[in-house]
Amino acid sequence: MAGKGTFTDRRRPGRPCTRRPVQALIMRMARENPTWGHRRIQSELARLGYNVAVSTVWEILHAAGVDPAPRRADLAAVPDRSGPRDHRV
Repeated sequence: MAGKGTFTDRRRPGRPCTRRPVQALIMRMARENPTWGHRRIQSELARLGYNVAVSTVWEILHAAGVDPAPRRADLAAVPDRSGPRDHRV
């Protein structure tokens, strides 16, 4: 007796994986642009026509051990203005 032919046992649950060329492009962008974070990489991918979520870019970078760039890398260069101020002119 033949089955119903639905092939439901062959399907995987959830979304399909991100294609390897897209993953490689994400890693290349992160390597060549170390100041870019996952949001900037995602926006550049969108400009190129790749529809990838920001969280997907973050997950790929996180799995590869790449830390996102800090939002302000030059915070140490900002002078400390926490001292007393005299507002009189």
